[in-house]
Parts: sequence; structure tokens; C-alpha cells
Amino acid sequence: MDMFVINRYLAVDSSGDQCTKEKENLQKLLQKIEERRKQKKTTLNALQNETGYITESSTMPQGGNESESVSKKKKKKRKLSDANEADREDVKNMRITETGDVISNDAQTDLIKVDESYQSENEIKDSNEVDNEENLPESEFTVLGSDSFAKKQKVKRVLPSWLANPSVVSVNLKELHTTVDDIGGLDEDIVAEMKENHITHLFPVQAQVIPWLLSSANKPSMYWPSDICVSAPTGSGKTLAFVLPIVQILRKRVIPCIRALIILPVQDLATQVYKVFKTYCSVTNLKVALITGQKSFVMEQQQLIKINSTFGPQSLVDIVVTTPGRLVDHLKSTPNFSLKHLRFLVIDEADRVMECIQNDWLYHVNKNIYGNDEQPIPPPLTPATLKTMRPPPQKLLFSATLSQDPEKLQLLGLFQPKLFTSVVSQEKVPDEPLVGELRGEFIGKYTTPAELKEKFCIVTPETKPLVLYYLITSHRWKQVLCFVDSQRAAHRLSLLLKHLSQGNLTCAEMSSVLWRQQRDEVIRRFVDGQIDILISTDALARGMDMPNVKYVISYDLPKYIKNYIHRIGRTGRAGKSGKAITLILQNQVSTFQDMLKTAGKNSVRELVVSEDTLLPFEEQYKSALGQLKQDMEDERNSLLQKMKEKKTKKVMAPRRKKLKLKQFKPRKVMSTKT
Repeated sequence: MDMFVINRYLAVDSSGDQCTKEKENLQKLLQKIEERRKQKKTTLNALQNETGYITESSTMPQGGNESESVSKKKKKKRKLSDANEADREDVKNMRITETGDVISNDAQTDLIKVDESYQSENEIKDSNEVDNEENLPESEFTVLGSDSFAKKQKVKRVLPSWLANPSVVSVNLKELHTTVDDIGGLDEDIVAEMKENHITHLFPVQAQVIPWLLSSANKPSMYWPSDICVSAPTGSGKTLAFVLPIVQILRKRVIPCIRALIILPVQDLATQVYKVFKTYCSVTNLKVALITGQKSFVMEQQQLIKINSTFGPQSLVDIVVTTPGRLVDHLKSTPNFSLKHLRFLVIDEADRVMECIQNDWLYHVNKNIYGNDEQPIPPPLTPATLKTMRPPPQKLLFSATLSQDPEKLQLLGLFQPKLFTSVVSQEKVPDEPLVGELRGEFIGKYTTPAELKEKFCIVTPETKPLVLYYLITSHRWKQVLCFVDSQRAAHRLSLLLKHLSQGNLTCAEMSSVLWRQQRDEVIRRFVDGQIDILISTDALARGMDMPNVKYVISYDLPKYIKNYIHRIGRTGRAGKSGKAITLILQNQVSTFQDMLKTAGKNSVRELVVSEDTLLPFEEQYKSALGQLKQDMEDERNSLLQKMKEKKTKKVMAPRRKKLKLKQFKPRKVMSTKT
């Protein structure tokens, strides 16, 4: 049967001349494809000469230049893709003749074969080009959609000039060169009080900060005092560094009002600072108050404000030592409690206080001082500024782990701040201020006393309590402060050591579960030497000054480097020597080393305790574990019994009330009848 094609537009039978016309059209299209191939080959050769790309027919000589910019690579890809797309479109359009005639099946088969062969050839070339591009070195730009997992370059931050160029304070607390008589600006009665408290020399941080604060207060009123941040080790005398200048500057006041506000994170630290203020205010007319919630709210209000029938409300104190939560309570609920005349705002343990968001204390302080919701950013000093604004309170920040977070420091609105910091290694201290360089290193962020010796000991979970017992008994250590991560761990470990030592060691535990009177009694006994080992949570890790603590053992690895710095800071204070040992498991070694690296500590050595030395205590240890298990079971049963009794009392209470009512009603009725 003859094959024929009907021209649908002309409505005529064109089967006679159709074969000839198909061959002519096919020849034209094949010629067009060949021209397109030659044009693409010319483009590829030009790109090779321009960029030096590797192709199938050429090889890169050794030592050749393999680098290439990303723009050229993108340009080449775009040209290749455009050429391939154009070729495919031509082959696709070849199936319809110029006159709109439909091609025969044989011609279609030939065109499909040409299309497939051409497409496969282009795919091979594209894949080769992609492989060649993957062999090229990576550029500084990231190509979207690529599977490159190269390590990204760390971005170096630029610290403000005052953070990058601090005044360096020595950490050597044994070589003291400044006596209390050498420092100027302190009155004789304050110096005499210092000598009476056995203070003859000033520590380095005191010798630098006290004169600086006194000199800033003696400047004319047009010079607003700069704020300061002090980052120094625990036990280096930071408390006295702000107590003495404040007492000296405020002692000449005439009318009592709150001029100094000292904020601390917890009650124990606030009580400790209050006692220091109380000591040196005793030689002046200044009054200091402790507002931490230890007394009733009404009693604290009576301690702060007095209503005078003639002059109205009057402030009874000049200095307030408080915690953030209790301060907000008085700012909200105590009438006439005002900070309008505040001259000093001291934030001790600044990193911890800034993390405390209890009732948003900073918002309420700024609102009370400035009369609006936000603290204004300190403006430049101009005649108009001096005329319309009063100087803001001078902010004094103290901490052993001072934060360098710009966002947190920005919230405080510091005015021309100055940094005093301590470093253990003087090699890190720049000789001159950095000019035109990247300031990314904050020296002295984590500081510890030079007299403190640190070590770590790798243990197993089974032998961990026994290693602790061995270290204490073999070296005959006394007044050991041991830190654990929870109240339950403190309780269990204290019971285990009592059974293990068979009464030869005096153990005690410290946690937030104890009442304040109980905590004070435990601390007093520990300081007096009546307790050999005190097992505590991190409640005692920050800021507490406990004399004669020679050894600190971290039984549980702290979670953060700040906790580690504050734990070991309980020893080696005020120039005395101390030792700190951390017990870690094998899977915690890398974590502990990373913490030390963060703090810039590279000299912490390992203390090895072999298992052979623990063998003589094996039977004794097993017996102690059995007794501990029995103690925990007894405590559990006792607790369940108390809960049952308490529940029984609650159930019986309503029944007794009903019985009383039933007995009362008949008596009332009988009395009415009679």
C-alpha cells in the first residue's frame, strides 16, 4: 500500500513530490545542525584559550595555572547551556517542515536518531566539563547548590578599644608594694580602721582602683566620671576596692538619701558585703541597710523611709545592699523609695547579676532614676548637655568572669568605660595599645590566682568515691571543700564518706534545702576547723569568702567554664596557696580540655591514682555501700510514712468539722425550746 501525505492547508494530494521535498528539508536541517556544531566547537576552543579549562583532547601541563574566577565559570556554563538548548530546539523543530508538512515515519526515525546521538554527545561533554570544574581549587565564594563541606573561615570580631586595651592588674598577691599609708585620699580614721582589721598592704586591684575612683570624684562637676569594669580573680580584694572609695566620697554628705546602691545575685553575698560596709561606716555618719528578704517587708520599709510630720518623708540610709528581686519589690511597693540622688551603682558578680532577669530589675531601676522606661544613652559632653542633664550614676562592675557580650554591656549604658583586668601570663599583655589591628582577644576574661595549683584525676564511676576518700585520708587533708552537681548527690556522698571513714572524718553537706540559720552554722563550723570536708552544691561556688580553705575538689565536672573558675576560686585567696583537683571520667576528658582551652590554661597536669593503691579499701568500701543503701531505704520509708500521716490529717479534718456542727445544732434547738 502506497504511503502518501496530504497537505491539510492546500487540500491537494502531494504524494508525488513529497519524497523529494522531505529529502531537501532533511538535508537543510542536517546542514544547519552541522553548522551549529562547528559554531559550538569554535566557542569551546575560545573559552579554553581564555580560561585554560581541561577538555578531553587537551591535558593540563604540570605546574599549570589551575585557578579561575567564578565569573568566568558561570559565563562558560551559561554559554554551554544556551548552545545545548538551541541545538535541542532545532532538532525538535526539524519534525515540522517549513511549509507545515508532516514528515514521513522514516524521516522521523532518522531525526530521532540524530537527536539522541547529539544529546548524548552533549551530555558527555557537559559531564566532562563538570568533572574538570570539580578538580579546580575552591574559590572564596560559595557556589549555591554545591555539595562542598569545606571548613568555613572563622570571623574575627573587633572589640571596642576600652575592652581591647585595659589597665592590667597583677595577680601576684604575695609581693605587695603599696601600704595603706602610701595611698592618698583616705582619711586617717578609715586608715586606722583598716589597720585594726589587720590590713597593712593593699592588693594590686585595690592599689589601682581606689586611687582612680578617688581622683575621678575630685574633678569639677562638668567632667562626668567614667564607668569602670574590673575583672580580677576571686579573693583578690575586689570588695574593699569599691567599699573604701564610696565611704570616703559620701562621708561628707549633709542630708541622708540613697546615694549608693550595691546589687548582688544572692543573699549570702549581700550579707558578706553588708558586713564590710558596716565596718567602715562605723567611723562615719553614713547609714547602710541590707535589703534581701531576711526580714519582713514592713520591717525593711521602716528601715528605709521615715515619715516626718514637719519635713515629710525622709530617707534613713545612704547605702543600700540588696538583691535584684527584693529591690524591685521595694521600687514597686515602698512609697517614697527613690533613687533620684543615686551617685554609685555597684554590680558585684556582674555576669551573674546581668543574667538574672527576675522582674526585669534593670528596667525598674532606670525608670526610677530617669523617670522613663528606658535609660538614655550617655550623650557627648557639651554645654547644652551639662545645662539640661545631671550626671548619671557612676557604674562599677566587678567580676572574676566578666562578660564581653556587647549586647549585655550595651544594656547598662556605660559612659566612657575603663577596664581593669588581671592576667596570669604576662606574655599575652600588649606593650602598646592596638592601633589599626583586629582586636579580637579579651585578655583576662577568666582569671585565677597565681598561687592556685590545678590538677585533674581520671576515675571510673565505680571507684570515684573511693578515690576521693583516698586523696583526703592519704594526705591528711583538712578543711576540704567538695563540689557536686545536685543536693541529692551531696547527701549521698556525705553519708558514704561517714560510713567509709567509720567516724574518723567529720562530714557535712550544704545546699539550698537548708535554712539560712543552718547554712550559717555549717559555714561557721567549717571555717573554725570543726568540719573536715564540706560537700556542697554550687551555692557556695561564687563570691563566698571562707578563710583557710586549702583544698577544693570538683567531684562532679561543672557544666560551664564560669562554674569551674568560681569553684576553684574558693581557695588560694588573699595570697594564700591552694590546690584544686577535678575528678573526671574517661569520656569527659575532651570536654574538660576544651574548658581549660577556653580559659587559656595549658599547664593543668594529671594526678594519677592507680587501682593497686585502692585495693586495701575494697572490703571497707563494699561495707559502706551496703550501709548507704540501707540509709537511703530508711529515709524513703520515713518520707512515705510522713506523707501518709499528712494525708490522713487532711482527710480527717473535714469529718471533725461536720461532727462539731451536728453536735452544735441540737443544743441550739433545745435552748430555744426551753
